[in-house]
Amino acid sequence: MSESMSQACVSDVAISIDNLGKCYRIYSRPKDRLLQTLYRGRKQLYREFWALRNITLEVHRGQTLGIIGRNGSGKSTLLQMICGTLTPTEGSVQSFGRIAALLELGSGFNPEFTGLENVYLNGSLLGLSISEINERKDDILAFADIGSFIEQPVKTYSSGMALRLAFAVLAHSDPEILVVDEALSVGDAAFNQKCMRFIQAVKESKVLLYVSHDPTSIASLCDQVLWLEHGKERGRGDVRKVLDLYSKDCYASSQETELKVQAKPTAMVAEQRETPAIDVTDQLGTAAQETQKTHSGTEAHHAPRLAFKHTIRDIEYAASGFGDGSILIREVALTNTERPDELVTTLKGGERLQIIVLAECIKSSDAPSICGFIVRNKLGLTIFGENTFIREKPNHGPTPTQGEWLKAQFKFTMPAMQSGSYMISFGWASGSQASHIQNCYINDLIEIQSDANMYRPIHGLIGCELEGHSVDLC
Repeated sequence: MSESMSQACVSDVAISIDNLGKCYRIYSRPKDRLLQTLYRGRKQLYREFWALRNITLEVHRGQTLGIIGRNGSGKSTLLQMICGTLTPTEGSVQSFGRIAALLELGSGFNPEFTGLENVYLNGSLLGLSISEINERKDDILAFADIGSFIEQPVKTYSSGMALRLAFAVLAHSDPEILVVDEALSVGDAAFNQKCMRFIQAVKESKVLLYVSHDPTSIASLCDQVLWLEHGKERGRGDVRKVLDLYSKDCYASSQETELKVQAKPTAMVAEQRETPAIDVTDQLGTAAQETQKTHSGTEAHHAPRLAFKHTIRDIEYAASGFGDGSILIREVALTNTERPDELVTTLKGGERLQIIVLAECIKSSDAPSICGFIVRNKLGLTIFGENTFIREKPNHGPTPTQGEWLKAQFKFTMPAMQSGSYMISFGWASGSQASHIQNCYINDLIEIQSDANMYRPIHGLIGCELEGHSVDLC
């Protein structure tokens, strides 16, 4: 072992990646592979496809890194090179500690072997000795819970049964680095919860690399996020910020909205990185700037204002919003229905609240308007959300013309939530709930605090509103 590796082993670095890349040769005809060998480099009969390139990062012990990106972005390629099942084309990757990976369903299994035989095979691949597997066999079988099928060939298993067995072996291999690649999506709900409890326990002291298309699971498990796109790093850092940018980009692509991307070297990344994370300034920011004149000078008095002591005004769209900008949210207010002239900032649960949103139509629309909001906790997990779409009356919303103003109102009972900070995001769209164009979406516009735990313990994300409770002898 080299001196540099020895130093890394005693440090808190678990994974070190330097300028990592993987290139594949794509041939248009099968026979070109043979011809390429005969030409010995004098002629190129292939094109290069870089599945991953220029990835540099360090993952420290006790850190949980989520990896997101569309299909084909290079997520699985990166994990396979970290685990050593794929050889890099350029750069280097070093890991310090036992790696347990669940990359592909059935990987490490022989379909002709029985489930029990594959426990020994897969356990050996994960670095366990025969004696260690014998000691843990009963716990592995209990965790997998596939009954008599353990004596049947794995080729007869369903995808869910194969997952159970694979994860059971992985969970009992004492991994120092746990790698999970989207495989849990095929499991049933009860087993997924069992796996999540194990992952939560691992991430307390070990390293977790977790790939998922589900932002909720990423937000609940990870403290850092890496966003890959077309094999390159698009963003890295704070979970909520990166997920917001990723969601914004995905929505823009689905709506065929053209976005302009600006590099922001200091945002969400460590210093002196070659590829900075990005911030997005889209058409919404442009539209907001172009219509700023309507809120200044002699025209300002024509714009309606909400009749409350406090509202959110002068919204910075370019920093936190996206959409096509045809309708812009101008003001919002969160108040208690019993004290409608005061802004609500602290909650204890059970309050009757109202949200009022004021928006301006910048470009006329033939589609009905929909307004909605989402409440998230500090990890970015959605607690609840509502919108004005009515299924029985899909065309109920107004169709505004340029220059008109719209007002949306919500009245509801706020559930008791665990003490901490919560953010409310707002959106305005045109169409239906299933098919719509996002006019204006603003992340984390309102911040509120919950003190519910001071009044009663909250078990879970929210508490239910009890109408009464008692315990008596019977």
